[in-house]
Parts: sequence; structure tokens; C-alpha cells
Amino acid sequence: MGNETAAEALVLVVSRSFDAPREAVFDAWLDAAQPAKWMGPHGVRAEIDAVEPKIGGRYRIIMHPEPGGTPTVGGVYREISRPDRLVFSWSWENAHPDGSAGIETIVTVTFEDEGGKTKMTLRQEGLETVESRDSHEHGWAGSFDKLAEVLG
Repeated sequence: MGNETAAEALVLVVSRSFDAPREAVFDAWLDAAQPAKWMGPHGVRAEIDAVEPKIGGRYRIIMHPEPGGTPTVGGVYREISRPDRLVFSWSWENAHPDGSAGIETIVTVTFEDEGGKTKMTLRQEGLETVESRDSHEHGWAGSFDKLAEVLG
């Protein structure tokens, strides 16, 4: 049971409400033109190399932080249930400051209608260290700040 508790402590859960219908919030993840506008915290420009929004389809995002470096993340879509749920793997291909390169995690994003607004909850499992969990929390929080701006 101790291992379950330790593993659960490394699960990242981030919730955010958006003033937009859940279809619009859901589509922001899979419409190839949209993730480049919001993925990555402020100061990071995302370049979308691939988005294949189908089960087994791949995505690949090259991050351009300031200053320099190009951390690249990719994965495979495991579940796409519009507009309720999205599940995909997440793995940094190259050096990442938190040391999580090559470690595959699973991201589950759910979208709940709140009277025309949307509560989005992201759950990322498989992170191996508190540093990695906290680094991803910072990245997702900054990304969701930008997503709120994009959704208006």
C-alpha cells in the first residue's frame, strides 16, 4: 500500500474552468492549428510537427523556450470521445530540465459542461519524481492560461 500512496502522490491533477462550450475546449486539443497558439507556458512557442486525431494517431510538439533549446514531446492518442474525454501518452524525446526524457506518462483530459462554460480536468500519471510533477504542473498551468486567452 505504501507504493500506491507514493505513486498517487506523483499523479498530477489540474482543473480549470473556461468561458467556452466544451466542444470548443475539446477541439482546441485536436485541431492542428490550435495547440500552437496555447501549448507551453508563457515564454514558450510551440511548433506542431504532427497531429493525427484518431485512436493510434500520433502527435509531436517542438517547444521553443527562451533562451534556446528545443524540448520535443510526442505521444499516441489512446481514446478520443468528443466532447467528454481525451487520453494520450506523453513522452519527452530529448533532454528536459526535469529529467523526464524518455519516460512515458498517460494524460487523461475530461471536459464537463457547466451551463455553457467548461470545467476541464487534466490527470497525468506515471511521473517519476516530485520535480517532474511540479515541472509539468507549471507547464500545464501556463498552457491553460494561454488557452483561456485563445478561447476568449
